[in-house]
Amino acid sequence: MLKIGHRGAMAYAPENTIPSFKTALDLGVDMVECDVRITADQYPVVIHDNLLGRLAKKIGRVNRLTLDEVKQLKIRETESVPTLGEVLEAIGGQAGINIELKVKGSAQVVVQTLRDYKVDFRRVMISSNFPGELRRVEQLEPSITTALVFRSTNSLNIWLILDFLALLFLPVTKYYISWVVSHAHADYLNINHRLLNSHKVELFKRRGIKICAWTVNNRRKIDYLKRLGVDGIITNYPDRL
Repeated sequence: MLKIGHRGAMAYAPENTIPSFKTALDLGVDMVECDVRITADQYPVVIHDNLLGRLAKKIGRVNRLTLDEVKQLKIRETESVPTLGEVLEAIGGQAGINIELKVKGSAQVVVQTLRDYKVDFRRVMISSNFPGELRRVEQLEPSITTALVFRSTNSLNIWLILDFLALLFLPVTKYYISWVVSHAHADYLNINHRLLNSHKVELFKRRGIKICAWTVNNRRKIDYLKRLGVDGIITNYPDRL
């Protein structure tokens, strides 16, 4: 089972920052998870929110700033926003990396960055809630593992509507999720742990879908998911796995 640090080890350091990723490595993760957005001048930066208020206490959006402007921000008033390249250098091959694409049109930039840094694609998972981005990754680099994120929808769109309908009619949810994973050509399903039970896990496994549960911090829930046989757990507390 993969031990995956959520945004590094965000229970112990500011999320998606170099100290957070280094802490996750110290705690023995198999993989770190990070979020990637694209600046106005087309650089991949590691930050979860597009709006800057929560993390940097600023008015503005990441996608409207240049890399130089993003670099002037302070996360939790202490840490800078790293580029994807800086995160890859900090990890240095000590663990795998799960890169979540937060915006459409980012697959090309992210894959090219991985190439530029000569990353071993066998240690990379690229995840997204946009099926088209995962299919694009598959076209660019078939050896990269992909994961459909169900569902942290970033905007109101047809997928959000379909998700809502599937959850409303709970008996069909597991079949709908399986279809979305197939539609994305994804290897993994990265899913909110609250949507998992033994019946869903059994169905997904029968269909050859590997499962990572997010974001699991409670020890009892961690033990429960291990018994279900999930393939990975994404957590703010890597030391609890």
